[in-house]
Amino acid sequence: MSQLIGRQNKGHAFLAVALLFTILASVFVFLRVYVRIWVKPAFGWDDGMIILAMLLAIVSTSFNVPEVIAGYGKHLLYLSPGDVIEVLKWNYLATPLLLFSLAASKISICLFLLRALAQTRVRFRRSFPFGIIILLTAMAIACAGYALGQCQPVRKLWNPATPGQCKDRSIFVKLAYANGALNAFGDFALALFPISFIKDLHLQFHRKVILILLMCCGVVCGSLAIARTILTGDLTAQSDITYDSVESSLLAVIEENVSIIVACVPTLGAIFRSMNDKIPTLGAIFRSISDKVKSLTPTHYPTEGGYLAREDQQGGDPISLRAIANPPRAVLQYGCSAAASATTPYKSSHGGYGSDIDLVQGIEKSTRFEVLSSNSHV
Repeated sequence: MSQLIGRQNKGHAFLAVALLFTILASVFVFLRVYVRIWVKPAFGWDDGMIILAMLLAIVSTSFNVPEVIAGYGKHLLYLSPGDVIEVLKWNYLATPLLLFSLAASKISICLFLLRALAQTRVRFRRSFPFGIIILLTAMAIACAGYALGQCQPVRKLWNPATPGQCKDRSIFVKLAYANGALNAFGDFALALFPISFIKDLHLQFHRKVILILLMCCGVVCGSLAIARTILTGDLTAQSDITYDSVESSLLAVIEENVSIIVACVPTLGAIFRSMNDKIPTLGAIFRSISDKVKSLTPTHYPTEGGYLAREDQQGGDPISLRAIANPPRAVLQYGCSAAASATTPYKSSHGGYGSDIDLVQGIEKSTRFEVLSSNSHV
């Protein structure tokens, strides 16, 4: 049993998911920069802030690599003292970067909203994003500063044997709760706040709905922040920190990168419109295939007196043209409606010329042929 527990390792799965979300967020940031520089030049402070958030996320995720190699994700009991020191060191160093990355992604959204509200006369609409920026910046500085400054010297954080002193850890736990609550509030507020002015923009109704739904994606980040905060609080009573903290760390990394993705999505409209123009819809593809089939299918058949055009209305057996006599006028009841004329093809009642399209088989039909000789006009 002890050997089975000793083999348990969440580290590899944690690192795989962390790298996946970091790469995905990097793609969105690249597309955003591409749009703002080449497609629709409008590079601004919000774009610079999201680049900063992405760089911080990349560095913090890179710190997870040596952390997992040292044994993060395994039970503390089965790690050597040197491995524990390495795990704690990289974990503590990654924490401030993650906190600043979270704040930077939300500040980018605030700056984006301020650009959209540049001409507004409602003071609250511009004051609200500024207030969120101030709160997020202050909280990130406080939490990151205390995370690295709670022990003197700093290396005592990951090596308790180092001479020095540390402050009460309960203060950091309270700051972590406050940070999680503020991040959740910021996510929900920034998701719902745009509704107050998007409805007043001069856009088509469906574009307003799409923009509101995109901004509401921040609700996902808020939910992740709440879950992360709850798990972080539960860790205070746990002693197996290298194993039990994996879930909260994973939620933090996902929240960090999803926040970046949410901040980028509203700026990618130009790419989506370009793709919509270049990629044909399913209906257009079917119409194109149908037109080609019709163009290859013969619709008029020569007879002695002129042309025979056939319009099938129900399925049935084909008719031999030899069975049609050549009197001035003949009417045969057989299974479809057709006409023969010496001068012009038959024009169907649908506005186009007769087609040769077979309908559902097995349905009995009646056909009407009208044969007109070239010498009579009936």
